[in-house]
Amino acid sequence: MTISDTSFEELRQQVIQLSSRVAMLEREVEFLLSHDPSAYTDQAPAQAYPDVVDLKRKGKIIDAIAAYRRHTNSGLVEAKAYVDRLEV
Repeated sequence: MTISDTSFEELRQQVIQLSSRVAMLEREVEFLLSHDPSAYTDQAPAQAYPDVVDLKRKGKIIDAIAAYRRHTNSGLVEAKAYVDRLEV
């Protein structure tokens, strides 16, 4: 796949996903360097993703979960838990 074959929006989404993944890995490494590795769980960033919040506010829970998964490359259970915790 070349850049000409990929739309700007697709590239933007890939960058967002990679940025989220790198941020999670950085938090994990920081934690592991200073704590007991067996107690680690990743905590989502305090700032919610606007599109996920908007989808939940509209009652589109499944779409909100899917959007969160695209942003973070997370699993279904983690994404559902995140969306369930969102206060809108």
